[in-house]
Amino acid sequence: MNHVIAKIRIKDNKLKYRKILSDKTLYTLPQDLSPHIPYSPNHNLDEDAWFGIDNFSQQTFCLDILKENFISTAYDMLKSDEVNKLDFLCSVQDGNYYYFQKISKTQLLSRKKIYLGDKFKYSEDSKDIVINEVADSVYIKDIDILYFKKLSSITGIFKGIDDLYREATEEETKKFLEREFIQLSDEFNAAQVKQANRKRIAMAIDILKGFDDKQKEIVFDTIKDYCPDLVTENDKFKIASENDLKLLLYGIDQRFYTTPDGKEKRIANSVIKLVAITS
Repeated sequence: MNHVIAKIRIKDNKLKYRKILSDKTLYTLPQDLSPHIPYSPNHNLDEDAWFGIDNFSQQTFCLDILKENFISTAYDMLKSDEVNKLDFLCSVQDGNYYYFQKISKTQLLSRKKIYLGDKFKYSEDSKDIVINEVADSVYIKDIDILYFKKLSSITGIFKGIDDLYREATEEETKKFLEREFIQLSDEFNAAQVKQANRKRIAMAIDILKGFDDKQKEIVFDTIKDYCPDLVTENDKFKIASENDLKLLLYGIDQRFYTTPDGKEKRIANSVIKLVAITS
């Protein structure tokens, strides 16, 4: 039987997955997975090609659920009050194929909707997840390979996989810091940006390319909410240090979240308080 589970953002790591559906097939296995291309940040994939990471279960960024046998009864059903905490979907199909799709905040907006099914229905506060035609990544358990097309699409799923990302060049870093939403301060410049942030900049460039104006507005508003010290009087982001830049880049990657009790703001998969980072 096939199952769809979801990762939610909560403090208890042992209970972070929920079951959403059973006996449903969300994705079809792409026919062009083999032969795959070993990941290289400098390689531009052809339309019908996929990157692949061999021996994926041995990688430090592999999820525990991929290292264990899948038992559907081990997962509780998703509750309605957990919908806003959704992180990504995992569709387990035929016991061997794991399909992953990231869920961004822009996909969970409350909106008015008319349902055009067997019976027409109107909802004033509807939240839906649009299932992509092709998953962000596919893991085939019996051959232990993870397939994907864009590394930036799965960094929020496999924490630490962004270590594979290329570094932005000096020119790319300079152009990024010259973007209209950034205001440099305290003589901070591209020459001061170190390796970790250069990787994050390269990823942010790719992420922003996939955003429309509405998505950018939502993401930037979230950063302003979580990092008010970065916001200037003219509504730009003041970057005066490596740490300021890191927070902005984390925001673009949509890593900010609030604990369920609403008392603490955090960066995803971290127990570091946001206040401690900005102080």
